[in-house]
Amino acid sequence: MQNLSTSRVRDVNLRSLMDNKLHVSLLEDWQQVSRLQGEWNTLLRQSRSDSLFLTWEWISAWATIAQQTTKPLIICVRNTSEELLGIAPFYLTTLRLKGGISYRVLRVMADYATGAEYPDWIVRVDVEAAVSQAIADTLIRIGQRWDCLWMPNVAGWTGAVDRILRPCQEQRLLWRSRPCEFGAVPLPDTMDLYVRSLSSNKRQQMKAEQKRFRAKQSLVIQRCQNAEQLPRLLDALFDLHYRRWQVRGEEGSFRRKPQLVEFYKQFVPRALMKGWLWLFGLQDQGDYKAIQLGYVYNHVFHQIQEGFDPEYEPGAGNFLRAYIIEACTTAGIRTFDFLGEMTEHKRRWLAEKRVGCDLFIGQRKLKNRPLFSLGIWPTGRFLRPTA
Repeated sequence: MQNLSTSRVRDVNLRSLMDNKLHVSLLEDWQQVSRLQGEWNTLLRQSRSDSLFLTWEWISAWATIAQQTTKPLIICVRNTSEELLGIAPFYLTTLRLKGGISYRVLRVMADYATGAEYPDWIVRVDVEAAVSQAIADTLIRIGQRWDCLWMPNVAGWTGAVDRILRPCQEQRLLWRSRPCEFGAVPLPDTMDLYVRSLSSNKRQQMKAEQKRFRAKQSLVIQRCQNAEQLPRLLDALFDLHYRRWQVRGEEGSFRRKPQLVEFYKQFVPRALMKGWLWLFGLQDQGDYKAIQLGYVYNHVFHQIQEGFDPEYEPGAGNFLRAYIIEACTTAGIRTFDFLGEMTEHKRRWLAEKRVGCDLFIGQRKLKNRPLFSLGIWPTGRFLRPTA
């Protein structure tokens, strides 16, 4: 991260925090944020929120793009020995309600134009309750800086909802939640066991696709192994993803969100260096016909993006996914996380529903009453980002 302005760290002197031997600071400058690099992932591994989407690599890749237009507001909690115990990795944005009212909204870093899910506060597990309360207390003390807190797609199986919501409720902040669904496949020890668990129709379809594509002498599956292979594979992903959606009359994520392309170019090389990247391309006569990109983190494969040639033989994407699932079982990976909403398509691949929620939290201000009394969510229909 580059230095954009003079470094500023604001100490929040709270008697209750000092009595509990906790010290809170606010980081509002990107240079100060960059100094957390050596501690960030260590704390993440000590927390229940350990997720690919909260790693330093993910956050800093996003910051490289976003820091010119985005203001950080990170709450850090330490003990008297200066050990880092908690991070609430917020940034400030502005949303505007129809009618012109503007809201200063806290969001979790790298939650937009990256594909991230499972936002959270990063808190060391042995002091989780006290540190989470310290973060909520700090939110009250700096209430003049923000109006609302928006956290969509919070995981429901990591303690995140309770970790965030309970201390905010104790501070009598306004809040609403709504359920959201995710799909993940628990993988068995072998591909044979996985295939046997599929429905008879899915097994037959997979068998037919395997036979048809494996008979092609010109077919090659390539896994990205080095930085020299990245540019062509990424370009193929962007192109095939667009062509896939173009058939439906849509642009796809990469055309609608140019920042997403820039994020991939920043993060994918970092993931390759860390050994997280699983990027596969299916080639026929040297041309890419299907691409799938995912990351393996904490023994979980995260399915991120895919693309395929709509003019090529049907089933190429399914064939490539089956290849990746088999690679997962061979590598001892026990979860294939589809992310996103649960669909029938994912269920046919044996995905099981996991429930999380969207969290919307606000201060007890007059301007917030319409949002919370009328059930308005910051998803673009009524409450939209400013230009």
